[in-house]
Amino acid sequence: MRDNIKYGVKLSGVGVFSFLKLAVVGVSSAIISLITGIVLLSNGLLVDEQGKAYESSFSTFIKDYPYLSILLLLTVISIYFVFSFASQYAMRKVASRVIEDKAETYLEPMMDKAMDKTLGNISEEEKRSMIQRGLDYSVLKLQTVNNIKEESSNRWVKYLLAYGFSKLKLDDIPFGDEKFNVRDEIKKRVMIAIKDFATPSSQLFWAIVIYHWLVIGVILFMR
Repeated sequence: MRDNIKYGVKLSGVGVFSFLKLAVVGVSSAIISLITGIVLLSNGLLVDEQGKAYESSFSTFIKDYPYLSILLLLTVISIYFVFSFASQYAMRKVASRVIEDKAETYLEPMMDKAMDKTLGNISEEEKRSMIQRGLDYSVLKLQTVNNIKEESSNRWVKYLLAYGFSKLKLDDIPFGDEKFNVRDEIKKRVMIAIKDFATPSSQLFWAIVIYHWLVIGVILFMR
């Protein structure tokens, strides 16, 4: 029990660190580039209809540079995507750590408890029948996902297991095999879904950061 708690804390540490690493860099990049862009546009030189040169200001730069201001607005909006990608990256890092540590035994008791609540009183034959009917099993799957959320206080583990169950597909089931066990097959396929998810990539995140500074380059060139 104590080892499970320690491992849960370890996974939380991996998740929080991975999230903060990207979130801090992304938000800092957005804020710095936004301030830089506003300063540059507020001090830009323009020519009016009469051919006279004048300087833009903080109160007029949006009117003076409407299209460039839209680029800065997109920089503000990009902060939402920074948090979204940082969160997704952190979840994938946690999944990757679980796979690297071969920690299936840490997740299996939680899966068992969640499935006990939905499948515990159902015979093996009835389970197979539900899977064949499809609709009944979809309802049970949703109930299991909800039970997962109640079984663990660790948000990273809850998300991983809920994700694994939500992606669960039981199409090519060998119903003719008498040794086939529905519960074991579910756990195996949930872990496969988590393994497929455990591919952390920060490419889209860095594309957003590059965008921040491309906007500054465009402003410098066009103002």
